[in-house]
Amino acid sequence: MVVPAPGLYQPWSMEKQEKHEKIRVSSGEDLLAFIPQIVGYWPENSLVCIGMAGKALRATMRLDLPPAGAGDLEQFTALAAGQLGSDEEADGCLIAIFGDDDWAGPARFPHEGLYNCLREAFAAEGMPVRDSWYVGGEHWRSIECTNPSCCPWPGQSNEEITGSFVNAEFVYRGRRVEGNPRERIPAMTAVQDPGFAHKVTEALGPYLDRLATCGLAENQLSVTLGAWERSMAHWPERPDPAMGAYLVASLGHTSVRDAVMVSLAATAEVSLAGVRGVGYLLPDVQELVVPTNWYGGNQSEGCGVAVVDEPDDGICAAAATFSAILLGGTVDDGPCLLAPNWMRLDLAEQLLLLLAQSVQGPEKAPVLCILGWIQWCRGRGTWAGTYFQAAQECLPGYTLACLLDQLLAAGYIAPWAKNRKSAWPGYCFQDEAA
Repeated sequence: MVVPAPGLYQPWSMEKQEKHEKIRVSSGEDLLAFIPQIVGYWPENSLVCIGMAGKALRATMRLDLPPAGAGDLEQFTALAAGQLGSDEEADGCLIAIFGDDDWAGPARFPHEGLYNCLREAFAAEGMPVRDSWYVGGEHWRSIECTNPSCCPWPGQSNEEITGSFVNAEFVYRGRRVEGNPRERIPAMTAVQDPGFAHKVTEALGPYLDRLATCGLAENQLSVTLGAWERSMAHWPERPDPAMGAYLVASLGHTSVRDAVMVSLAATAEVSLAGVRGVGYLLPDVQELVVPTNWYGGNQSEGCGVAVVDEPDDGICAAAATFSAILLGGTVDDGPCLLAPNWMRLDLAEQLLLLLAQSVQGPEKAPVLCILGWIQWCRGRGTWAGTYFQAAQECLPGYTLACLLDQLLAAGYIAPWAKNRKSAWPGYCFQDEAA
């Protein structure tokens, strides 16, 4: 069976934002210039599908093209159409295929079989293909138009896309397309300050051993989540090496790692209540593991975390919320939770990137995995998958990274990313298209 490989599912809000005007998309090159801005990079070997409601653009989905000679294209396209078709307001779609070779002539369409299956699959979802384009290495052209007077072979130069009105408007607004995440993530997570990283590594050992045995004690987990809260509250102040080592070490305990993930998406109190609800919380310990200078300095100020006593139904609700957050917004077939605190997750991403730049080896795996989980919650599958694979390179067989990577491979999209009301707001500029 061929399934859609990790990609992107980005609900792109078309509602009017008071401080920004809409960008008008009126031609093929304009639409094709819009795609890299949504995806975040120039797609390569990719299928990009954009839902439409009337004339408005809706969610955008990017998938790796199936390998040459792959069978069962019907299965691939049915899954792709089903993913985009989860937007109940969409009544049509646009398709762009980004391939390696130019489309040299009418007798040889490089992905004709895939395109025909896509038309059938989207029609079955009630989202007929309204327009489509093929983008090769040097030229692009309409798929449906065979008139050489308006669509000559091999097509128009790709420079028309980069020189289009829409691309110029994005440049004017300060937006630029960057490199593919498979190239950017290794550079983003490599050690940047060897001196700082060496101090973090030196401080790691004692924290790792002690937190592995007492990490789920109620008073210990309160302190651990408080350390994360303190680091978030003081960002962009860089935590000192001892605090950086403590944060990294706390992720070595898988249940504590899950608690940190939930706290980053919601609050530390929600996370602590959830750990209690699922039955993981242990009795207090006499000797707490704390970062150097945690007490007696300003690091503990305003960062207290406590479990609130709840009735039985409240405990059950806290456990369900905890699990739903880890699964990107839902449990089984339950309703999608309200959106996470995207501002906190965006801030957490910056802190986690610093931590990723501060360690090497197995201790780096959970940091990379959480970075991938944030991207998965956003609907950015290529970013997420690259992080999950990097985590497994640091620690082969790292369970959470393997499981989330399998969800991606099966085409499972985080429920938050499929709902416009809960989806990641996206880039700093909330540009629109009409």
